[in-house]
Amino acid sequence: MDKLFLGISNHVVCVSKKTGEQLWKTKLRSSAITNVYYEAENVFAYSGGHLFCLAASDGSIAWENPLKGLGYGTCIIASEHQNVPVISSQVAAQQAIAATTIAATSASSSSS
Repeated sequence: MDKLFLGISNHVVCVSKKTGEQLWKTKLRSSAITNVYYEAENVFAYSGGHLFCLAASDGSIAWENPLKGLGYGTCIIASEHQNVPVISSQVAAQQAIAATTIAATSASSSSS
């Protein structure tokens, strides 16, 4: 596979691994964190409390699930094809981001 999928600033971006060229970009719901997971020609993305399934070929949205009743917190995406170290790494990365966001929010509030 020649594609790399990035979750960044409420977008999923597909770039060529060989050239770095952006192949497509899809805007999702507003979110500080956009998680992505690739499997079987689909990119699954969590953003703004919603789960999306995008076509890996062109970024078109196949479906969207609002995950009613689950809020807008961080989300780890996993499947039966991932191993424990990969999932643990994702959890650690999201906890670090959440801690940084909370610290920045607290600092901003106290300086007001």
